Order: sequence, then structure tokens, then C-alpha cells
Amino acid sequence: MNYSRTNANLVNPFPSLAGGTSTQGLNATAGWTYGKGRLSNSVHVTYNHSHIDTTNLYSSVLNVAGDAGIGGISTDPFDWGLPGISFSSLSGLSDPTPSRTLNQTYTVADTVTWHRGTHNLRLGADYRRLLQSFRSARNAEGSFVFTGFATALGSDQQANPGTGLDFADFLLGLPQQTSIQAVTSGTDAYNFRANSYDFFGQDDWRVRANLTVNYGLRYEYYGPYTETQNRIADLDVAPNFSAASRVLPGGSGTFFGAYPDSLIRPDRNNFAPRIGVAWKPPAQISPKTVVRAGYGINYNLAQYGTIIQNFAFQPPFAETATNVSPTPGALTLANGFPAVNPDSITNNFAVNPNYRLGYVQIWNLNIQKELPKGVVLNIGYNGAKGTRLDTERALEITGQQPFIYESSEGNSILHALTVSARRRLGHGFGLGGTYVFSKSIDDAGSIGGGGVVVAQNPFDLPADRGLSSFDQRHKFTGNWIYQVPLGANHRFAATGLASHVFGDWQWSGDFTVASGLPFTPHVLGNTLDINRGVSGSLRANVVAGESPSVANQSAAEWFNVDAFCVPQTTASLVSGTVPTCVNPADSGFGDAGRNIIEGPGQFTVDMSLSKTFVIKEFRALELRMTASNVFNTVEYTSIGSVVNSPSFGEVTSAGSMRRVTVYARFRF
Repeated sequence: MNYSRTNANLVNPFPSLAGGTSTQGLNATAGWTYGKGRLSNSVHVTYNHSHIDTTNLYSSVLNVAGDAGIGGISTDPFDWGLPGISFSSLSGLSDPTPSRTLNQTYTVADTVTWHRGTHNLRLGADYRRLLQSFRSARNAEGSFVFTGFATALGSDQQANPGTGLDFADFLLGLPQQTSIQAVTSGTDAYNFRANSYDFFGQDDWRVRANLTVNYGLRYEYYGPYTETQNRIADLDVAPNFSAASRVLPGGSGTFFGAYPDSLIRPDRNNFAPRIGVAWKPPAQISPKTVVRAGYGINYNLAQYGTIIQNFAFQPPFAETATNVSPTPGALTLANGFPAVNPDSITNNFAVNPNYRLGYVQIWNLNIQKELPKGVVLNIGYNGAKGTRLDTERALEITGQQPFIYESSEGNSILHALTVSARRRLGHGFGLGGTYVFSKSIDDAGSIGGGGVVVAQNPFDLPADRGLSSFDQRHKFTGNWIYQVPLGANHRFAATGLASHVFGDWQWSGDFTVASGLPFTPHVLGNTLDINRGVSGSLRANVVAGESPSVANQSAAEWFNVDAFCVPQTTASLVSGTVPTCVNPADSGFGDAGRNIIEGPGQFTVDMSLSKTFVIKEFRALELRMTASNVFNTVEYTSIGSVVNSPSFGEVTSAGSMRRVTVYARFRF
């Protein structure tokens, strides 16, 4: 049994946006194993409990938003906090959202192992009962988006340069968009339930002394969550996105027929085969060489947990609204949430009921060879293909408020070449290094470290295909360890006081040299985005004849800002106005690709110096001094990629500078 409890403060440069979080976990396991001859059986029962509590400075303490005169927001003390504030040219402000989450998992697992000859066979099954109790303020205090719309001149889709300022709109209290999501009656606590089970079979087969094959098949079922009182809702959306109607658990829709209690039809065909091969060629062909290859499939089983939380807090069990100001002054801080027509559909989230869990196919090939002087060389290729990845569309249907529509239509592909060399520790010195050349492309980076991408154009998902947000073309990492040749068993200072003081010091370190991550030139606060309830999915237009690169990159000019502009359409221009940024399709959607600007590269070196002083047989003093970024190199980490921001094209953040830490630990 294991129990843990942690508390942490959530700090912020603005003290009023701070908060805290506490986590407690309990894990208990009981098992029984029985063996007879070549056969053994192992049964385990596990209970896992995780409770996470997050709060801000105001929850149940001070109704700060209400006291400021903001109307139409939640009055529940648990929900109290600051409203979200977003700008088109500045960083937004928000405090931690109060929430309480209790996750409980009951697991029963059984595995049978059978050894026979050259085979080692394993068969097993697992069953998990998943319980989640969830309470959150969500967006109960409201969110406001300021774009410069209220102080701008002209009628273009975007505030004309120099005539509108988002911060000026904020000072006047005139947002262009507001949104709220709160439970107006009853409780805002939900109880979700799901079942999961899997069956697997695996065989380790030693075909020959120099050839081993590992193969198996796994079937995984992860059921969609339900809510104990059916207080969840989805939208039944027409395949061409022309209409939508609300649907509740067990209800029926015009376009997709009967809906289950989970609102998502279970995905029951998740088979995951895998195979691995290790072969050692005969010495006469290639001595001291090992070839390894493998293939497998993994499923994204966690997505249902995110979807069910979005199904909660939806009408008719909660109030949601996304409001857009048709004219300056129609929405204000004091009156940003006008009354909603009870007969209108204001749900802000929907999922295709035929949603399927995404999966990734992974394959690899590695050749390892031992060279003279203890050097091991490895050359490898890795590939991965994601299928049925999460995609999100921001939809606007006439007569309804905008909403996010999630489906599983995305794809990704990654190829990587790896070369590594390692010299085993010998004569007091060891060294290793790895170089990776890779490229990853996707149209929705929900597998592989990225976040779900909201499509710029909901009717043209292929236009979002581009480099993955985690794509890093070149990366070289290395490490070393060096034992100072002083002290016992060395030529110098082998005995006496000098041996105790100067002997057995160890110098180690690691380094990383890598190319930069990609960035997308995009626009914040564009009316095209605002009208469908989002901000930032619209990309820029590419200016013909301008290259994004500059001859001498600097913090003030990382790329050529004149290569991009805010999209216009001829229909949106005032009569007589000369168009300055209309793409060949005359579309309000930008024609710049995703992640086409390479960000700053990475160069870091860390070092450590350590020694252990043995005082007596069972007592020792360990000293260690570590230095991260030992050369105090400025490492740029982010650049301004918002076209209509004053920081566009500039470096906007840097990594940590040198930090030296000294440790002392006494063992007894």
C-alpha cells in the first residue's frame, strides 16, 4: 500500500492570479501467485485513489467579480474568482479555476504463464471499473475578449492598423466577445462511470541461439463514460454542418438516430498486434552485431475522460452562452451576458457519436555493433503513423450560438533516423552521444506531445496539414563521466590525507544542441474567428515575393515580418479602399501553412562534480555540486507569431540562466 500527499502554491507574476493545489493518492494491491511445473498463475486486485483540489485566492472567500459590478455570472461561492481576460496583442489574464476531482479505479488482473521448450507463453485479462467525481467552476465567472473592435475605424474584418487598441477597449470596458458556462441551479458536481477490459496473449520464442521472436495480440475495450444522473448533453449535427439539435442520453437525433447513455457509441474493434525480432548474425558475417526490429499499435485510451467533462456543464443542465458584439458598446463588462432565450440552443461543445479512439502504429529497425575500445555504435530508424486523431472544428450555424465540434479524422506521420555511439566507462572515462534527424507532419497533433488543433477552415481539414508542433529536425545530445585519477588505486595521492580529500572525485555532464520548434503565423481577434467563438485559429496570408527568413537573426527580428499580413477579402473592404492583403482565393482564411516558421534553436550544457567521503563502514558524506546552463548561455524559447501583435517577429521569452546547486547528504 502506498499513500502520498502533496501541496503546492500556484504562483503568478500577478499576485492576485495565484492559487494552490493539493493532491493525495492511495494505491493498494493484493496478489496471489500459484505455480506448478511449467505453469504459473498470478491474480492481482488493485485499488487506486487520486484526489486533486485546485483553488484560487477568492473561491468561497470573496465575490471579486460580482463586487466589481460584472453581471450575469455565477453567485455560487465555490465559483468565485476573476473573469478571464484575453487580448489580441497582449497576453491574457486568468486565475486558477476552482475544481475538485476524485478518480477511483478498481482493477482485477489475471495472468497465466506457461514455459515449454523454446516458448514462454503469457495469457491474461484485466478488468477496470473507473469512477470519477468532478466539480469545477469552469467558466462560471465569464470570459471577455478585447480586440480593438470598439476603438477601431473602418469596417474591415480586422481593426485597421493604428485605429484600434485592445487595451483601450479594456479600459473602456467594451469587449467584442464574451462567454460563460455555469450551473445555474442544483449542484455543479458530476459523477462519471466507465468500464474497461482487455485480453492479451504473448509468446517469447527463442527460435535459435541467435534469433528471438516476441509476438502477441492485445484486445482493448475502453467504454465511454456515463453520468449517474444522465446530466450530460451533445448536439446531433448534420453531416454537412448545416443544422444541429440538442440530444440527451438515451435520446434520438434527426441525423444520427438513437444515442446511447454515453452519447458516444462504444469503439469495440481495438486490436493491438505487436511483434519484435532480435537477431545476432553469425560471426563470419558480422561479428559483435545485433539487429532488432519491431512493430506495434497503441490506442489513445484517455480521450473519453476529456470528452465526458465537456459533455457536462451543457444546457439544459447549465447555462452556456457565447456573445459577439455587433456594434461597439453592445457588450460591456457590466452587461456582458444578456439573458438567453430558453428555447435557443446554446451548447458550446459537441462530438460525433461515431467518434473512434485514435491509435498510432509504431515501427523501428536498429543495428547495433560493438567496436574496438569499448565503443558501441547504434544506427536506427523509427516511424510512427497516427490515425483517427482528434480534430476540432469551430462551427457557426444560423440561428444558434457557435460551438466546438470534435471528431476523429486526423492523421500524422513521423520518420526519424538515429545514430548513437557510447563508450563504456573504462580507465575512468565514459562518453555517449545521440543524433536524431526527424520530421513529423500532422493535421491534428493529438498524439505525440501536441495539443488538438482547432481547424482554421472547418470545411477544409487538409489545409491544416503541416509540421507537427513538436517537430524538431535536428537534435544532438550527449553525456560524459570522468573519474579524477587521484586516490586509491591511482598513481597519485593513493594514500593518506591527500587520498581522502582529492581522491574519487567524479566530473559528469550532458549537453543538447538542437534546431528550433516551429511556429504558425496567426491572427488574434479577427471577426471571422470571433463570430464562431474562438480566437487564434485564423492564419496569416503570405505576401508574394517576401521570404520569411532574414540575413541576420536577432531578438528584435527573428524572421521577416513583411512576409505575412492579416487576411482581407474584397467584399469586406470599404468601397474605394485598395486591398493590401487579399490571397489568390479571395478568402478570409489565411493561406500561410501551419508551423512554417522555425523558432530558436537549443544549446545547453549541464555539469556536475561529486564525491563520497566514507567515514566508517556504514557512514558516508556525499557532496555534489551541479550547474545547469553552466556557460550562462541565453537560450531563446519563444517568438511572437501573432501578426497583429506589437511583438510579432520578436523573441518573447528565454530559458533559465545558470543555476548552481550544492548538495550535502549524510548516510548512516
